[in-house]
Amino acid sequence: MRVRSVVIIVLLLLFLIVVVQNTEVVSIRLLFWDFSMSRIILLALSLVVGVVVGFLLGRPWRKQSQYAMSRESPEPQDKNGQN
Repeated sequence: MRVRSVVIIVLLLLFLIVVVQNTEVVSIRLLFWDFSMSRIILLALSLVVGVVVGFLLGRPWRKQSQYAMSRESPEPQDKNGQN
């Protein structure tokens, strides 16, 4: 098992322990709204938002990676530097 997989499993187990120990209802104020929800749901929503934001920020936005572009062979050119 890879180190990354072990770290993810350990973090998920720690998250589950925190969730199980925090079951009471909490009041949340967001701008003009007031919510009352279980802390379990709040923690789970926070986890989901964090995963989505991390995924979006971690994605490469380039169409091709620098590695892929460096491996492409250039097209042969004639004496005038044209294809």
